[in-house]
Amino acid sequence: MQIFNPDSKFSQFIYSVMDYVKLGLVFLLFSIPGFTAGAAAAAVMTVGMRIERKEAPTIFRPFWQAFKENFKQGTLLTVLFMAVFGFLAADWYVLMQMEQTLLIRLICAIVFVLALLAASLMMWVFPTLARFELTNRQIIHNAVIHMFARFPQTLLALAAAVGGFILASLFPQVLPLVTFFVPAFVVWYMSRTCVKRFRKFDGSLEEEREEAAREKSSQDNSQTIQLN
Repeated sequence: MQIFNPDSKFSQFIYSVMDYVKLGLVFLLFSIPGFTAGAAAAAVMTVGMRIERKEAPTIFRPFWQAFKENFKQGTLLTVLFMAVFGFLAADWYVLMQMEQTLLIRLICAIVFVLALLAASLMMWVFPTLARFELTNRQIIHNAVIHMFARFPQTLLALAAAVGGFILASLFPQVLPLVTFFVPAFVVWYMSRTCVKRFRKFDGSLEEEREEAAREKSSQDNSQTIQLN
């Protein structure tokens, strides 16, 4: 049957799903020590964005290479985010021990918003690290711009990640499904979003325009030859 042809759209879709499942599992595995999560995220996004650009790499060798290349910066950025979330968590804990006056509730809301912004920023920091060679300050600066430019998409990816964690915590029986598909979805969605966003900055958009212009010129020449 045509549907089982390796070159069919259905087969290509299944291959793509399996690639992202592998990426999600590799990310979870390499994030177990905690401080390596940033390097793992950058490596996963490196491969994910290559898949979205139709470069069709293998999974594990490019991941390992990107993991090693981004380990130092990724670890520093991970420690920075861990410090930020630790500070916010400590603030939240102290606030929860206090009498819940209007002022305390307002401060709690501010802490929650700061945590949301920090988590949203983290969704862009490591893809930026994966795609561009920048200093940590430049990475954070650019990630802030990307985050606000694609804030709804960022919230959707963040909601999927947090929602999967909450779902697995409340219903342990769905943990295998969450483990296989939630990280895969987040990697796929962020890879797709980042490729579209980064096209304006990494030169790929200009290359696509030049390629389209060459194709149009070639077609026009072919039509002219046929007319002659």
